[in-house]
Amino acid sequence: MASEQIRGRTSIGPEITDVAGEPTEATQLERLVARYHWAASYSEGATMLEVACGTGQGLGLFRSRAERVFACDISSENLAIAQKGNGSLQPLVRADAQALPFPDESLDLVVLMEAIYFLPSATAFLSEATRVLKRGGVCLVSAINKDCVDFNPHHSLYQRLYGVRDLSSDFREQGLMPECFGIIPMDQPSLRSRVFKPVKKMAVGLNIIPESKRARLFLKRVVFGSLQTMPDDISKLSPPAVKPQRLSIDRPDSVHQVVLCAGKRS
Repeated sequence: MASEQIRGRTSIGPEITDVAGEPTEATQLERLVARYHWAASYSEGATMLEVACGTGQGLGLFRSRAERVFACDISSENLAIAQKGNGSLQPLVRADAQALPFPDESLDLVVLMEAIYFLPSATAFLSEATRVLKRGGVCLVSAINKDCVDFNPHHSLYQRLYGVRDLSSDFREQGLMPECFGIIPMDQPSLRSRVFKPVKKMAVGLNIIPESKRARLFLKRVVFGSLQTMPDDISKLSPPAVKPQRLSIDRPDSVHQVVLCAGKRS
């Protein structure tokens, strides 16, 4: 486990990150590809920043569309892996999501993928994102959906849980006009998922799903069989066949595993 201090807080890098080169199961990779292709659709010609970039799997996709791409993460271990995968093509900065080292109104796009629930203050991040965005710029956030039927709320590092209404409310408080979308629908599960659904529901209810990545990978091998390898660059992978579904920002969504929120600065 990577443990480092920035501004007095403990950060955890690869332990909570989809790490390039490590085993992963199909749904996890599908989720990553779907959220990055959605984010990349906003990046055409943009000067952009990915916050909490992890090990950099989405950076090649952003570079194929954006004018200029910056990336930061609080974990030096994550950044070292990202640098190997991106070489000299990508400027990387070690930085706190709640204190972005960029000037006011300097960026067209700020992206934070499945990390907002680990932040001590999501408000601080959204305030910083609003500060560094140009007028008309966009902040993109993806989050595991707390209102989804298969959501597991038991994670000691979650600072807060998010659904459509939580994200849209937080965006509006910072002057960001939100639109929300859902990916990875759970209303038509595979046969394997249907078989294991009662087991997962019981495990979530009893809070016995392990937090350790190694233990989770073992369980995934038992449930899903052979695993895939997480690529270091997803730009050559096909986009998802199903596009993100637009959601009402005022109603919980129980269908989609992940909520995507796009907020435009006025």
